[in-house]
Amino acid sequence: MEAVVQIVSREIIKPAPNCRTKFKEYDQKTFKLSFMDMLSPECYIPITFFYPNTHYFNNKEETSRRLKFSLSKTLAQFPILATRIKENLIHYSFDDDDDDDIIGALFVEANVKMSMDEFLKSPNLSLLKTFLPFPFIPNQVEKAMQIGVQVNFFTCGGIGIGLSLLHTLIDGTTMSSFIKCWAKFCEEENDDDHEGKYSCGGDYSLTCSLFPYREVSNGFRLISSETPFVVEKGKGSTTRRFVFDEMAILKLKDKAKSTSVCNPTTVEVATCFIWKYAMKAASRCKSFEKKLEGPCFANSDCLQSVLVHTVNMRKRIMHPPLSENNIGNLFWRSCAYFKSFSNKDIDLADLQITVRQSISEVNNNNFFQQAIASQCTTLLSSLRRLHRLYAMCSESYLFTSWRNMGFNGVDFGWGKPLWVAGGGNVFDSITRNLVILMDTMVGNGVEAWVVLDDETMKLLENDCEFLEFASPNPSIC
Repeated sequence: MEAVVQIVSREIIKPAPNCRTKFKEYDQKTFKLSFMDMLSPECYIPITFFYPNTHYFNNKEETSRRLKFSLSKTLAQFPILATRIKENLIHYSFDDDDDDDIIGALFVEANVKMSMDEFLKSPNLSLLKTFLPFPFIPNQVEKAMQIGVQVNFFTCGGIGIGLSLLHTLIDGTTMSSFIKCWAKFCEEENDDDHEGKYSCGGDYSLTCSLFPYREVSNGFRLISSETPFVVEKGKGSTTRRFVFDEMAILKLKDKAKSTSVCNPTTVEVATCFIWKYAMKAASRCKSFEKKLEGPCFANSDCLQSVLVHTVNMRKRIMHPPLSENNIGNLFWRSCAYFKSFSNKDIDLADLQITVRQSISEVNNNNFFQQAIASQCTTLLSSLRRLHRLYAMCSESYLFTSWRNMGFNGVDFGWGKPLWVAGGGNVFDSITRNLVILMDTMVGNGVEAWVVLDDETMKLLENDCEFLEFASPNPSIC
């Protein structure tokens, strides 16, 4: 299956001048990056929404006009996301002569020479990156736009809306807030009372106040060359999509139950199951044997692994909790450590206990109150401990969940999407040991986007025990 994506037009969309944000703190023109955003990966977050043909798409020009107009309104509610980030500073202005400070968002129109049905029946993950406006890694962060949109018109009349969002200020929650706000403005294009109906807009000042700027090593970023999540030079990694339907999740919950954890969550069991079989696959690789011969693992005959899971801080920092409108990378890293003298000894229930305990350690107000009171000193200590564990362990894994963020319900006025996809193979040969968990379109299942070293992935995707629960890249329609 081959698709040719032809770029038709590129345009910069500016924030609407007559649709200013309601947040008063935007009287402030300049912000220094918060401590949390100093730790964010230097990459774009990719996501694509696929919508079937409806009568709304009969006129491409009108569809594009509505999307551009509503995007302009949305940028006015999130003005800080329409700027450049220079030397850890963010400056913006609504003045007409300050075009260099507010650059807006890139809007691309493209034609796809294939039908959407053809693509969704057997999704070719390598094509997903062609539906996106930007590559995964920006050439220069200081010259990078924070938001890019690509509207892909399929031959059948369906459209795919691909977004690339710069991770510097945007985490999963901010991404969700921005996209849902844009969809609402598009759906209610002629409604002048949108501000009275919807909680829409982006607040960055509170993030900077709670976690003020301080210098920190680039090595402490969530993904950096000093973490185990970057592919070594000369090696490769592969992305695969695995789906766990609702029945599979229920069975895994039964397996993961114990007297210590009687109510495993969907995210926890999916995380533990993938972690278990990723460790098993890694331990069978030739490269794993060489790794154990290294100086850090001398005289070691056991499997040691760290699992890092991102935890949304907004509901845990303050009372009442912060809202999804608080912009920034307001998440922290839980850290689960596992040690086994044989991969056969890995029990799902044991992993479940370990993961639950690690999340509970950061899933409380005291942890973040101490962080705020110490001006993030306790967070730096936590990062140093984490990096010591990275050095001890043969393999480490990074999990993040986009579940329950409302992506499956994003309606621009023509109904809900058929599918919401990650970035396909944009991560290939760049990152490794990365897992993104998403909602399935039907039922309470999990769609997992897994990035592993090439050798490890070959073993995982051919593991019969793993495939009893995980369906590799099933059809969407």
